Amino acid sequence: MPCIITGAFCMTLLHAAEDNLILSNVWLNQVDRDTEVLVFEQDQQLYAECSVLKQLKVKVELMSRSGRKPEFCLLTATGIKSELDSSLQAVKIELPGNYFEAQSLSESPLLMPDKASLGGFVNYDLYFEDAQGSREYSALSEIGLFRDYWLLDHAMLAKHVEGGEGKRSEMLRLNSTFSIDFPQNYTRLMLGDSTTVMNPFMNSLRFGGLSFGTSYTERPDFIYWNAPTLRGSAALPSKVDLLLNGVSIYQQQVTPGDYVLQTGASIQQGGDAQVVVEDVLGNRTVQTFPLMINNRLLLPELNEYNISLGKLRYNYNIENDDYREFFSNLYFRRGVSHATTLGFNAAYSEEVQNLGLMWTQSAGKIAVLDMYAAGSRSAQEDGYSAGTALTRSWRKVSAGASIAYASHGYRILGYQDSLSVPKYDILAYLNVYDVPRVGSVNANYVQREYYDDAEGYSVDSKMLNLGISRSFSSSLTLGLTYFNDFAPEGDQGLYFSLNYNFDSSRSLYASHSTEDFSRLQFVQNNVAETGLDYTLGAYQREGDVTYQAYGAYGTRFGDLSAQYLQSPDYDSSMLSYRGALVVLGKKAALTRYVDNAFALVQVGDYADVDIYRSLSPMGATRKDGSFFVHNIVPYVTYDISFNQDQLMIDDKIDYSSKRIIVLDKRGYALNFPVYQTRLIVARLLDEQGQILARASEVYLNQSKSEFFPVDGEGKVYLYGLKPDVYAVTVKTAGGKSCSAVLAVPAEASEQSAAKPLDLLCK
Repeated sequence: MPCIITGAFCMTLLHAAEDNLILSNVWLNQVDRDTEVLVFEQDQQLYAECSVLKQLKVKVELMSRSGRKPEFCLLTATGIKSELDSSLQAVKIELPGNYFEAQSLSESPLLMPDKASLGGFVNYDLYFEDAQGSREYSALSEIGLFRDYWLLDHAMLAKHVEGGEGKRSEMLRLNSTFSIDFPQNYTRLMLGDSTTVMNPFMNSLRFGGLSFGTSYTERPDFIYWNAPTLRGSAALPSKVDLLLNGVSIYQQQVTPGDYVLQTGASIQQGGDAQVVVEDVLGNRTVQTFPLMINNRLLLPELNEYNISLGKLRYNYNIENDDYREFFSNLYFRRGVSHATTLGFNAAYSEEVQNLGLMWTQSAGKIAVLDMYAAGSRSAQEDGYSAGTALTRSWRKVSAGASIAYASHGYRILGYQDSLSVPKYDILAYLNVYDVPRVGSVNANYVQREYYDDAEGYSVDSKMLNLGISRSFSSSLTLGLTYFNDFAPEGDQGLYFSLNYNFDSSRSLYASHSTEDFSRLQFVQNNVAETGLDYTLGAYQREGDVTYQAYGAYGTRFGDLSAQYLQSPDYDSSMLSYRGALVVLGKKAALTRYVDNAFALVQVGDYADVDIYRSLSPMGATRKDGSFFVHNIVPYVTYDISFNQDQLMIDDKIDYSSKRIIVLDKRGYALNFPVYQTRLIVARLLDEQGQILARASEVYLNQSKSEFFPVDGEGKVYLYGLKPDVYAVTVKTAGGKSCSAVLAVPAEASEQSAAKPLDLLCK
């Protein structure tokens, strides 16, 4: 092949002399990209194929084109360096970072849950207790219906008590709720019994009515707080490393160009941060800045909100329909910046109106400061409340303090007269981990003070706890705690504890307090979801000894538990059984209690096939090939699979595992079709009715990797075919080809070499 000689090197000439096209290796920003490109030189300017540059993530739209050959881009321009290197037979190109396509990398993509199948469940929890001659029988039931993203849930409690006051029976409706999730918008609508959003101004209130708001705080795949986003530009393939207090907490490889990196959900710290960018040639740049990451700080421009309206519900576990005053509540927070989140909560009823403002602020790398101020208006008097909290987490230290004050007339919506708002509420804590020769150190202080005329349970309290804990091995942990209850009749003293793990399932717990209290327990916890768990123990308080025996046996049909307590003046026996009846598609089964989601797995009609949930064995299929998989956590990716090696050798499957992402308390049908394959013996005939030549090649569905040969009688043996319609292509001698259509029915029929199936190949 002709070539161009330049000095001592030869480049291949691919076109006419006037085009001067040269095939060269590409070196981009001093890195061999193992790619070839056509280049040519005109008027002392170098051009290269735009299509190849685009494959290398170069923004070719920023480059000028050749007038004669518009498919070639100019490499001689401001900011661009290029040359032909004769020793490497390469074209060397140096581009600034803005000439590369931007890339956005996140730790994991946002997950969209699968739509649930139509089905339902009935949870039941049967309970019996005999204590000192008093007997209690109860049955808790929960009925759920679901499909796609909606769920209808209804729970009731039936109770019968026999004791010193005679017999008493009651039936209580606990809740009735219809909910719809909108996962693409991170929102949820609830109708019926629900609760308000907990916030600094009020506890969560039960009510009947409507609730609509964001739900992303429940989604582990969505990083809603101020996890840092790293932005920059790299001219070479590089490694970006984020260090916090000298410890690497995030690392990502990037290609040349602008990059945007989401650092992930595992970071909840503050301190001095460094971003280190090191390219493949060893060049390093370092940026240092203070950083505070906390899930109380929302992402900039992200809103968290909830609106609730209806009637407040009281005594829900005592009365069926104690719905009282109408109310409405609006909760709203917005990320103003990475360091600031603002919000408010407004609650209204005829008796009490509340309005509160919230401010969450990052104080540089030092701490996160939460502040709030609220006012109330009621028939009695107006009032106000204010509070602040300061928290900080280091790598081995977490600390925080909060104080809240409420005026005498401050009232909170939903509080009954028997509940009073504290005048002062103070909390402080400090936890230090991995202290040399000590282990872990913790301290906490709690103080609560009420007004003198406070109603209901309103006892002033003040408590201090100081503790250390040290692990001497992977099995042995010792702890020592000093406690002091500063109440007039409060206790103070020391508390010793010992934990010893024999293995992953058996443990011994022992403790003793200077207040004449001791405890000894042996615990067996089964790692699997089914099997036997039990606890044997004894307690001693001021000379009285209480013996405890507890056991729980879990099966695929439910969980049976029993407990017995005995002391000199008290004895108690308890027995309970909890399980569920689930219905999905045309299948029904008695299964374990539905706490999360579940899936109905169908593996053809094969019995005793092992089923796995993310590689963990769950059990084997029933006689009809079905199996229910339980405890599938919402918004977590699971792989549901089966052991295909347990099928017959002639069987075929399309897949042996499925990825599933679920919503809470829904059911999902997962079908794994199993096909019994067939042997088809066909005789191929041409349009004249003659058999095709020996050694002709038969291909199915345009496959190029596998073919079946035709024998001397014109027959072809097609193995392993599942019921389907196949496009048959036959290649004969001389490069000729013809085609036919083969239909394999689902029902098996007599088939042998003596009676082949004739196929006309056209």
